[in-house]
Amino acid sequence: MTTQPIHIAPAEELGPVLSGRFEAEELRERIEAELAAGAEVVVSFEGVVAISPSFADELFAKVPEDAVEEGRVRFVDLDEDLRAIARFVREGRGRPA
Repeated sequence: MTTQPIHIAPAEELGPVLSGRFEAEELRERIEAELAAGAEVVVSFEGVVAISPSFADELFAKVPEDAVEEGRVRFVDLDEDLRAIARFVREGRGRPA
């Protein structure tokens, strides 16, 4: 039996500009809790126009690498600017882009 992935839409919850390490930490912990419960998670950035470096670092660079590699966490609807900041923070921590 396949379960539907959990969908998270930060723009709907936090607005179009994502900033603040604390908000990102809460989002990351929510993702990690869903993973621990056996769920797959899709985080849609539809409607997000900007992400602060601290938010990006807390989310993209600290989410469990194995979950990303295995596709259990997917970040979707990132425009080129958002993809660039995600790559930047991941590479800054020595993680693959």
